[in-house]
Amino acid sequence: MTILEDKGLIPESQSGFLPGRRLQTRVLLFLEQLMSYMSNSSPVATVFVDFKSAFDQLWFAGCLGKLLRMGISKADIKWIGVWLYNRRAVVEIAGERSRWFPIKRGGPQGSCFTPILFITYHSDMEKFLCMAMSFFFADDLAAVIAARTGIRFTEQCIDLERRLNHFFALLEFYAILSVQPINYIKTQAMFSARAVSYPNPMPRISCGGYAIEWVKTYKYLGYWVTTKIGWGNMINRFRIRIRQQVSMINSNRFTGTTSPSLRRILFSTFVLPFFTWLFVLFPLFTHAQITDLSHYYYTSLKRIYHCLHWNDLFFSFAYNEKSLEDHMFLIIGLNT
Repeated sequence: MTILEDKGLIPESQSGFLPGRRLQTRVLLFLEQLMSYMSNSSPVATVFVDFKSAFDQLWFAGCLGKLLRMGISKADIKWIGVWLYNRRAVVEIAGERSRWFPIKRGGPQGSCFTPILFITYHSDMEKFLCMAMSFFFADDLAAVIAARTGIRFTEQCIDLERRLNHFFALLEFYAILSVQPINYIKTQAMFSARAVSYPNPMPRISCGGYAIEWVKTYKYLGYWVTTKIGWGNMINRFRIRIRQQVSMINSNRFTGTTSPSLRRILFSTFVLPFFTWLFVLFPLFTHAQITDLSHYYYTSLKRIYHCLHWNDLFFSFAYNEKSLEDHMFLIIGLNT
């Protein structure tokens, strides 16, 4: 890892499996770029690319050859070659075993070096996709493409369609060149703009002969993104999951094997992480959304303690429970 950093081989657009680069940082950078384009009154298309069995499709010869061109020493490349080649596997189903067969693609499963090697091998991908702002997290790619500014909206949509088709042509070329197949079914695009109405019909885009689907919502690195960059949809999804978890915790009281302290521990383990996952987006939420989430946090806790009729302030004082904002400031303080 030190060799790669010293040679500057890890792109700034990559955050997966790298020290000091967090998933939440990549999400915020992606959202910042998307909203920046939209603020210029430019229609934007975000392409979420899914690579097929990414780590399992690593091309040995191509990877070692690229590492050599990157300036990695021959001794290190020889060690990596020994690590990749001459591996075998066997499949066992219901006690029946297949014959041993050689593994000709992909890095060893479970190894911490496999994702690093994959990232290094594809570190030049963003150079191929030069007309888009690319955001990588391991094998996840979100490419943001904006149309020209200063022209009519209809002309911008036509220009965006042209750029998208050019992007997919380059993406397909790179996939063939690096022997990294694309999962066309799961690769999707999302249209965003400040305009009230969207193009009808939507631009026709395809990659590798497969039509790319336009979606209105997409789950990107654990966060639901919508065309208008609103957060109500995602918050409602989280509220449903939280209510389900709280109901599961409370269901234990019917068996007689629970207590308030145990339910509180289960709440911290299975419910609180849903709230903390949203902390990174708090600056983007409206005041009403933050207030509603804070109240919902106390409501969920009161369901655990079976005192739903209590006032939030009195409940917080009686049980010495921190508010959702206090938890957020505490976590932010620990990470700074």
